[in-house]
Amino acid sequence: MKECINEGKIKAWGLSNASIDYIRRAHDVCPTAAIENQYSMVWRKPEEGLFDFCEELGISFVAYSPLGNGFLSGKYTKEKKYEEGDFRSFMGRFKPEIMDHNKALLDLISEVAQTKNATSSQIVLAWELAQKPYIIPIPGTTKLNRLEENLGAVDIVLSKEELKNINEALSRINIDETYF
Repeated sequence: MKECINEGKIKAWGLSNASIDYIRRAHDVCPTAAIENQYSMVWRKPEEGLFDFCEELGISFVAYSPLGNGFLSGKYTKEKKYEEGDFRSFMGRFKPEIMDHNKALLDLISEVAQTKNATSSQIVLAWELAQKPYIIPIPGTTKLNRLEENLGAVDIVLSKEELKNINEALSRINIDETYF
């Protein structure tokens, strides 16, 4: 648990990767301001009850890995060779057979990006920001140009119809989570 202390008193705290039961018990002791968990187009598990729970208790949701460790940026191909120590070399979503399987998702993102004159990363982040008002995506980067690109997502407006179409397409795409 990460405590938020004000004048020596705990006012609220945030929790990371906790179950709903654990969060509820913690919230009964001290208000929970935010929870942190993975959420992206390839990892939508929080939609299965956790978001309803956040709404019920007024808790913010800090979404780590919104770009699926860079997978959803579309910048990686199955031919990519990773340097020694690069975590992507160990992750299933970057294996050629999984990338082939999930190509429909990358194509969908790319198509929307083209219509918005945006990058795939910006579309993914704009989609996530539009899902719920309390979601705060935290994409990681070590490069200033990627930070600037990611910040551009706040200027991307996806209409209700576009969001509906993206979410319907996502529900039809059989994303291979075997190695996620």
